[in-house]
Amino acid sequence: MNPVCGAGIVPLCIEMVPLLPADIPSVMEIERDSHLEPWTEESFARELKKLHSHILAARVRGRCPTIPGGSTRVDSEHGGWVVGYLVYWRVADEIQILNIAVHKAYRRQGIGRALLCQALRSALESGAESAVLEVRRSNNAARALYESLGFRQVGERPGYYGILKEPAILMELNIRDLFPALA
Repeated sequence: MNPVCGAGIVPLCIEMVPLLPADIPSVMEIERDSHLEPWTEESFARELKKLHSHILAARVRGRCPTIPGGSTRVDSEHGGWVVGYLVYWRVADEIQILNIAVHKAYRRQGIGRALLCQALRSALESGAESAVLEVRRSNNAARALYESLGFRQVGERPGYYGILKEPAILMELNIRDLFPALA
C-alpha cells in the first residue's frame, strides 16, 4: 500500500465523489474563504459541462467524530455536506490541477491530500502519466503538501496572480512515481 496515498489518510466519514451542480453554493463558501481571487459560480458551472474537466468533492457522511468538533451539518438531499473540492483537466497524457480548497474548519485533516490522491490515481488509471499545477509562491502549506506527494518545482511565472502580482510556482509530478504498483 502506498504510504502517501494509502488507507487512513482521511476520516472514514468523508468520501470523494463527483461534484453535483447543486453543490456549487457550498463550494462558493469555501472558494471565497480560500482564495484571494475566487472563481465565480459561473466558472464552476462551466467546468461541470466540459468533457475534459473533472471536479471531485469531499463530502461528509453523517456525524464525523474523528474531526475536532465533529460534523452535525448534513445536507440530506444531496447525501452530505461538501467540505472540499478539486478541479482538474485531463488532456492527452497529462492532468492539470486548476483549483483545490478545503473548508477552514476541516483543514489539516488529510482531506486535501485525499482529493489529490483520488484525482491522481484516477488519472493514472485512465492513462495519464503526469500532473502539473501552479501555486502562489507564498502558499507554503499547499507547496508542502504538493512536495510531500512528489511534485517538484519546474519553473516560475512572474506576476501571475493578478491582485498582488505574485509569482506562480510551476510544479510537476510523474504520477507513476506515486503509484508504482499501478504503472
